[in-house]
Amino acid sequence: MANKEFALALKRLRLKYKLSQAAVAGVAGIMQPEYSAFERLKRKLNLDDAENISKKVWGKSYDEFVSFANKEIDIETLPKSTQEIIENARGKKMTDTSNLLATELDRLISEGHFSSPTTSKLVHVKMNNKLAKRKTSEITSLLGRSPRNKQIIFIGKYGAQKIYIHQDYAVQYEKLPNEELVNLIVEQEKKADSGDS
Repeated sequence: MANKEFALALKRLRLKYKLSQAAVAGVAGIMQPEYSAFERLKRKLNLDDAENISKKVWGKSYDEFVSFANKEIDIETLPKSTQEIIENARGKKMTDTSNLLATELDRLISEGHFSSPTTSKLVHVKMNNKLAKRKTSEITSLLGRSPRNKQIIFIGKYGAQKIYIHQDYAVQYEKLPNEELVNLIVEQEKKADSGDS
């Protein structure tokens, strides 16, 4: 298994170049929640995956990576895709809320918030306070796009809102009549309104 020092070096380099987890995960060819869980030491990474990330993103083998991360790096020696995300990140704040919305949504998916029927409105309530002014329609839009639309599916309607569920939990809910799904959503809204979420 890859070690803590490796994960910390990945994070240090990502922050040094003001890269989002989503951008680094994209270059590495993995989902952002997976990358995030590893970087936060919530999930162990096997040596093959660690080698893949260090090679694809930074152009170094797993064995070389920690010492490489502690040195001054010539950006022009990095893989082209990494050079591009570094160039795109220059001058941007790390708190870009458009990316934060997607990152928060991915976090909620990975933490199981779609294991029971939910709506964009309920998901929005669970997000970072920096996103309070964002519209629930933006969440709906993100849920309708790849790769999220392969994990999260639409199973009913609650007024103008769609009711979503993670595909791994869909079997127990997708055959329920829409009225029962609506009742489940109403119960969740009551809990959210009372602060019991």
